[in-house]
Amino acid sequence: MKRLLAVPVLGLICMGALASPAAAEVSGPWHVAGKIGASVFTLNCVFKPDGAHLGGVCTEASSNDPKVKSGRAHPLTAGGVTGDQVSWTYRTSFLLATFNVTFEGTQAGDRMSGAITVMGRKGDFTAAKE
Repeated sequence: MKRLLAVPVLGLICMGALASPAAAEVSGPWHVAGKIGASVFTLNCVFKPDGAHLGGVCTEASSNDPKVKSGRAHPLTAGGVTGDQVSWTYRTSFLLATFNVTFEGTQAGDRMSGAITVMGRKGDFTAAKE
């Protein structure tokens, strides 16, 4: 019986090992620059991968909107790493509205770029590993 359990456990360990190299490259601090319409902003994100799942926090660094305060932290509510594809989401609010900000991009070494979606509006982002 013990022998039958060892095969699935070994398979799960191997699958985790396959997911970890890409996740390891995403791990740590990143400087993210984004634009949606006329809104331009920067974030300082710290990513903490756990297998194919991506956790961490993004902190607002600057914005061309005087109503956006720098230093506001947003824990990731979802995220993932599959090969060179990286995605993450956090919740934020503006005035009375609370909404998700979703990033989906492609990583190439210490750079990343892709699309942002906020309340049906789309924009783009670039990121550099610090």
